[in-house]
Amino acid sequence: MAKKNEISFEDQIKRLEYIVSVLDQGNASLNDMMSLYEEGMTLIIACKKTLDEAEQKLTVLGAS
Repeated sequence: MAKKNEISFEDQIKRLEYIVSVLDQGNASLNDMMSLYEEGMTLIIACKKTLDEAEQKLTVLGAS
């Protein structure tokens, strides 16, 4: 279960999709694009961690 202040995995993915769309458009200022890129990378790391943890749980359940 997510902690109170954590964003759900699904919300993180939605935010990443938004960031990608803004960066693809190329209309934002360089500062905004850099900030969005950094936020996106942070979200990618968090999503990967969530997926890795889920995979570990499934592996344990499959071994039972």
